[in-house]
Amino acid sequence: MAPRRRGKVLVVDDDPVILEVVRERLESAGYAVYVRADALGTSQWVAREQPDFVLLDVMMPALSGGDLGELLKRSTATTDTKVILHSSMTADALLPVVGRTGAIGAITKTHDGGQFLDDFERIVDRANAARSK
Repeated sequence: MAPRRRGKVLVVDDDPVILEVVRERLESAGYAVYVRADALGTSQWVAREQPDFVLLDVMMPALSGGDLGELLKRSTATTDTKVILHSSMTADALLPVVGRTGAIGAITKTHDGGQFLDDFERIVDRANAARSK
């Protein structure tokens, strides 16, 4: 039996290994997952496809995840997009980026797949609870 779909997630990361590992983890939890290896052009994709969540690597070439998050926040077509930052930066270093982008949360990259999924679902559950109020 296929897992029920829990939402559409776009994962943006310039590391192909991270893209594949995160895709597998989120799909196994029931999410429909799309991936992009480049931040350039992503705001147009988000406006067209309207994912429920965007998991965004912060440190990428050409256009950083922080800058992309700000673009998504400022555009009327994507201003309601729920961005979750994903980075090897420390939690303290991520706080200003979260504030600047309006992200709903941040996850520090780890090799612990269970921890990643727990963190992702905690942020999603908090966002869904806020939306239902």
